[in-house]
Amino acid sequence: MLQDFFSHAPWLQIIVAGVAYFALGAIWYAPPVFGKYWAAQHKVEMTEESKKKVPILFGSTFLLGMVMAMGMGLALHVMQAPGTCINGIKTGLFIGGFFCALPIGINYLYTGKPFPLWIIDSGYHVIGLTLMGIILSVWH
Repeated sequence: MLQDFFSHAPWLQIIVAGVAYFALGAIWYAPPVFGKYWAAQHKVEMTEESKKKVPILFGSTFLLGMVMAMGMGLALHVMQAPGTCINGIKTGLFIGGFFCALPIGINYLYTGKPFPLWIIDSGYHVIGLTLMGIILSVWH
């Protein structure tokens, strides 16, 4: 099954899905959207030292998003879901909700993070994975 996926994987779609996920994050966490609140709640301050790490952080984030897109492609392949927008939405919401939002929520219960921050952090992953699911389901 894995060999079949990797030999026939939709690599261009996976790359586009990963780029879309990263682009969504750039918008989602921009200061005018959720960035200021997010940074304040996580106590993230942009110092000269932390600014030097931004390229590594963004590069790592991009790479991890690509791996997630590959995982989404693999999940869709294993499920043999028909390539429709609805199946992409359902798969993205399922994976994002159950495997991203809920574990983040568990962590936030123990760290005392506020509910709106959970909505911001988990919402990004749920929407991003849904976007990936749509791209990978529809475009083939």
